[in-house]
Amino acid sequence: MSGVKKKSNNYSAVFKQRTKNDDNAELSKSIIIRARKTGRLNLSSKGLSTVPDRIWSINELTEEELHDLHFELDYEHKEERWWEQEPLTVLDLSFNSLTIIDNKIRFLTELSNLNLQNNLLEELPAEIGSLHKLKIINLSDNRLENLPPQFYMLEELCELYLKSNHISILEPEFGNLIMLTCVDLSYNNLDELPIGMGYLVRLVTLNLSHNMIKELPSDMTSMRSLKILDVSFNQVEILPPLGEMRKVEKIMLQSNNLKKFPDISGCSALTVLHLDNNNIPEIDPECLETAGHLKKLTLQNNEIEVIPEEIIKLINLEVFDLSHNNISLVPFCIGILPNLKQFIIEGNNIKNIRADIIRCGTPRILMYIRQITDSTNVNTKDLLQSSNSVSVYPDTYVMKNTKLLSLAGQNLLDLPEEVLENAAEASVTTIDLSRNKLSELSDKMSVVTTVVDLKLTSNCLTHLPEWIGEKYKYLQVLDISKNYLKSLPLSISCLKYLRDIDLSFNRFVDIPKAIYDVASLESLIANDNVIATIDVSSLEKLKRLAILNLTNNNIAHVPPELGNLKHLRSLLLSGNCFKYPRQAILMKDTEEILSYLRNLIPQ
Repeated sequence: MSGVKKKSNNYSAVFKQRTKNDDNAELSKSIIIRARKTGRLNLSSKGLSTVPDRIWSINELTEEELHDLHFELDYEHKEERWWEQEPLTVLDLSFNSLTIIDNKIRFLTELSNLNLQNNLLEELPAEIGSLHKLKIINLSDNRLENLPPQFYMLEELCELYLKSNHISILEPEFGNLIMLTCVDLSYNNLDELPIGMGYLVRLVTLNLSHNMIKELPSDMTSMRSLKILDVSFNQVEILPPLGEMRKVEKIMLQSNNLKKFPDISGCSALTVLHLDNNNIPEIDPECLETAGHLKKLTLQNNEIEVIPEEIIKLINLEVFDLSHNNISLVPFCIGILPNLKQFIIEGNNIKNIRADIIRCGTPRILMYIRQITDSTNVNTKDLLQSSNSVSVYPDTYVMKNTKLLSLAGQNLLDLPEEVLENAAEASVTTIDLSRNKLSELSDKMSVVTTVVDLKLTSNCLTHLPEWIGEKYKYLQVLDISKNYLKSLPLSISCLKYLRDIDLSFNRFVDIPKAIYDVASLESLIANDNVIATIDVSSLEKLKRLAILNLTNNNIAHVPPELGNLKHLRSLLLSGNCFKYPRQAILMKDTEEILSYLRNLIPQ
């Protein structure tokens, strides 16, 4: 056995400790040249334990590079004109093992996007506050316990990601970050929020899930631009009235300690509301008054005993989860909800529907309810026929309760006069005639003067009647997309409440002049037409216009003056025949597109 070599136990070759030289070596000359050329540097997943020193002075030329520069200036092939530099604007150091960020980060003054997620950072340097052009910072999945006071000086910051850290407190100065549109503070140790949060009036998405928050501050309702609010998996007991959040579309409040149905009166854009796993004893009918756009309402694992009749007002409801509550009776009005696809009530002690029917799921439950109602309630007999029957028109009882006249997808060529008279008697606010074969709108429709929302998409309309602007004076939403329209009646200018109009997929060669007189207009969708010009002077009259979609038209020139419409939040221009702005510019956010256009205006 003496002749057998003993195997070496030198594991150091395999588990060699990372050195500063190793980290510095990751920043090769070719990477530096590419970063200078593009303004972007990606060192994600490089195993770094420290930031390579050269990053802090990446745009400064070394003596060797200066020497090479004099030589290459005379060189014919200038494919790598690396001396023509872009300042570093995007730095990605994610998925490494960084424990500290050097205070030399202050030298990266042009940085707009900094990604430090998935590292081992326990603190940030005070100098982070000197990055005055920073718009996006991702600090998720680190070990941060707080933010330095200087962090709140980043007043241009638009997106802040702090998911999965150890943050337990936010200073009131958080409200100084007034440009924020997206904040993710989920999976932290927060038990309260600072009052200053209410100053974040541009915030669109706020994720506070998986913390220990007990109360939302009252000034949060000032977040008028908020669309998504996630406060799930906290300890929330007290909520302010949320009605001022008129643009909020999704509210997640599941797994909290709520003892009262939230006041969502005024949340007219709300489509999703999650309230699972709370202690809510009842559904407040008054809170549902303006929730007509709600599509998903989940209330499983609460203490609800009664489903109110007012639930019939949720005409767009598709998912309604009431499983594992204390409900004993299912009201027959559930069978009237026209769009209900999932009605979940298992885990209750239901007495008026057999358990075997409940186990069969939503279609069987609704069929049973409608059969029972047919034999017991003469007022709704006509209403509760199968929704698959294309010959059924809604009666006055339905329309009075839902304020809806829906004849979508019926292949209609005309509308029965009796149905329109019933709609007028019921004071319906929504008329949906989508996906039919209407070539014109009957004058009989003018008797329904309470219309707020008119849907005419996917028909064969070649014109709209003049009375539409005179009789539908309360109209707020008009969808006439996917027709054969080339013009609009001048009376459209009389619609002083009109907020949204969709002209897409028609044959307009320009934006109809009547639209420019609708001062209340917030959204103008005109994609997929043959529009050739943009009339900026007329668009300037629409002071509230936030969304302008002109994609896929015949626009040959984009006037630089369009950049002066600073109130636009969404400008879409792709798919046209102009050369400038180029596609790379159009891919940027609206604010950058507008800024680009303004820079083209002759001084």
